[in-house]
Amino acid sequence: MPGIPTRPGTLMIGRESLDRLRTAGMTMLSLGLFIQLSGLLLNNDDSRYATQINLLLFLPALLLLLSEKIDWPLWRQPCAWLLAALLGWVLLRGTLGADSDKPAHYWLKIGLFILLYVFSIHRLLLAGSFRKPLLAAVIVSALVAWLTLFYQFGVLDKPFSYSALRTYGRLSELGWGGFADLSHPIIAGLYFGLFTLLLLGLIVEFEPRWPALILAYAGLAGLVLYVLLTFSRGAWFATLAGGLVLLLLSPKPRARQLLGLGILILLAMLLIFQTELQSELRQGTSQRGPIWHNWFDRLPEFWLYGDGAGKPLVYTYPWGDTVYHAHSLYLQLWYEYGVIGAALFAALLCTLLFKGWQLRRQPEARIGLAALVFALVAMVSDIYALFHRPSPYWVIVWLPIGFLIALRRSPDQFAS
Repeated sequence: MPGIPTRPGTLMIGRESLDRLRTAGMTMLSLGLFIQLSGLLLNNDDSRYATQINLLLFLPALLLLLSEKIDWPLWRQPCAWLLAALLGWVLLRGTLGADSDKPAHYWLKIGLFILLYVFSIHRLLLAGSFRKPLLAAVIVSALVAWLTLFYQFGVLDKPFSYSALRTYGRLSELGWGGFADLSHPIIAGLYFGLFTLLLLGLIVEFEPRWPALILAYAGLAGLVLYVLLTFSRGAWFATLAGGLVLLLLSPKPRARQLLGLGILILLAMLLIFQTELQSELRQGTSQRGPIWHNWFDRLPEFWLYGDGAGKPLVYTYPWGDTVYHAHSLYLQLWYEYGVIGAALFAALLCTLLFKGWQLRRQPEARIGLAALVFALVAMVSDIYALFHRPSPYWVIVWLPIGFLIALRRSPDQFAS
């Protein structure tokens, strides 16, 4: 792209050729981000998904990063410093700790991937090219949600009753060819829950008109129904919390209309589905209590430095079932990286919340802040790992984090 300075001597080619390469790189970044967000639905092979992201997202991001001058305003923010400190601690803990679950080069690679991901979002935002891959991913998620509902209940004839769905019919996959298979209803609920929130944000903040608005509402209905039928209560609460933040912060009239409509629908559901809600309340924390008690009992063993990067927190129930993580990202992170890692992560989240609040006059910031609140709620009980190769958890957590780090003040805010 014209006008972007490069490091002297990095590429000894003409400006026209360099600009052409940058344009190609930005096109690949857009495609790579789309694949990272939607490839989990469009691929039926994890290794293919990883290869696509490496070639279309991380590789062009690395080449762009090396060919341009360092953008100091991006990396001089407190949130960027804290991210670097957190990744440094993860690398240090994973490299020097003999109890680490993976070799040193693994943690170096993951840290580099995360930094490249933040840089990719930053470059796409700077070029005005971020919204297109995001919108495309939202459209794909809505189409897949409706396709899943049609295939599961129309073609496979799955029974549409609470008892059947709650027992063995929770949604987590399309059911055909291994596509849109997110492995577990909790992961599926969180993944589609975030896209529900993003579509709501696009409807509220960018105010599409007819007939696009009708299509957007139809997509939103499909996503909401999919999330409900995963019976992932963590996804329910996360989507509700993020949606409330978005609608309460937005000054748009449509936000007030949707907030009122949402409250009416929620009250109606509380009245109509009283029996089902009582059943959900009886589920409690789905046997997470003993896992958390075990974590507190073992806290003196790992509270300072952690038990090792990537180490599973193994707990066996009295009846013989075994789990391998704390069923809470906050507890799992502390278990692996100690109070130092947990404090750095908490500080990172606080600075991002503060930045999102400062920039709340920007529509993009309101959506990013709502997405971060979604992630904060989701991490209470349902997410167990952050520092690993791209997965649904990257979409749920690293996308909001990277977006808020990369977001800049609009010119009118500088003037004010």
